[in-house]
Amino acid sequence: MHWGPPMSEPWLWIAGLLTPVVLAVVGFYAYVEQQARLLKTRAGSIPGGLRFEAHGWSVEVQRVGQQLVVQARHGQYTHAPLSAASTLELGAPGPVNATLPAPGLQIEVTRNVREQEGRTPQPTGQCSVVFRASDESAFAAAEKPGGERHLLRLDPVPEPVAANFQQFAGQIRVWVDRLDRNLAQQVLQRQQRLEAEAAAEARAAARAKKAAEQPVVQDLEPEAQIAHWRKVAGFSGTSEVGYADDGKIDWFIDLDPRGRITLHADRRTVHTTLLGATVSSLAGELEVAVRDEYWSEAEPELKNFRLFKGAHSEVRRAWKERLEILIGKLRNGEIASP
Repeated sequence: MHWGPPMSEPWLWIAGLLTPVVLAVVGFYAYVEQQARLLKTRAGSIPGGLRFEAHGWSVEVQRVGQQLVVQARHGQYTHAPLSAASTLELGAPGPVNATLPAPGLQIEVTRNVREQEGRTPQPTGQCSVVFRASDESAFAAAEKPGGERHLLRLDPVPEPVAANFQQFAGQIRVWVDRLDRNLAQQVLQRQQRLEAEAAAEARAAARAKKAAEQPVVQDLEPEAQIAHWRKVAGFSGTSEVGYADDGKIDWFIDLDPRGRITLHADRRTVHTTLLGATVSSLAGELEVAVRDEYWSEAEPELKNFRLFKGAHSEVRRAWKERLEILIGKLRNGEIASP
């Protein structure tokens, strides 16, 4: 059988010389391609959020759920109940698929260094990325029990990849800061509501206690009732009174020129001043809102009294002008506050 002419010795020599060169070039390009693949990142918008992808790991921002999903082939992750007092300790590295709450999230990108005795620590070209998260703020705002703390670490991460991720983390930080402000506002509003409710309950209890301590005056005739109110108030001023069908007093107003006033309506009576008061015209009535003894700058609630039911419009108009003049003089300091 004929195999063709054997290769001459020069060609064998050349082939032997070029083979290592070819292998070196191929190996170099394979190394460059591998490095490019290791350092490649991609970041951008996805439906409902953002996503960052690097070789072997990714971070996805889910705005609706207010959470981050971190997936990695190699990482360390641990979590524990908020009620646990122990410090979170990371375990052995392994695959990671973790969902982290966004409110309160902290992301730290740290450059790794090599410690050498007697020498300045040298960068290794690698970084670590640490995620710290907690359900505390979100659960507090929602008044939910339970919740967890989370700790996740990705290491090593090449410095170019870490630098790109740090830019992406800046976008996350802006979003998380906005979430934190909204949750803090919710907590503040709830606290203010609870404090207002507690203060209202305390005022109601104080009023009830004071009413129980007052001597009971029953079945007084209108003249005697007015005399009793004037004695308690300590003045006798310009007054107007309206009667119910049974002849009892339906509403009453007694005004002192120095700004003191007695009001009675809806079975409630107050002896106070016109400082900070308001007066409004309603359908066939006047509504006078005044401070009672429990009023304060922190709890500026006014008590409303509806008066002059059945009175002539000219009477209501004259009283409204009279009240507004005294209110203005007290507000401007023309009359000393009683």
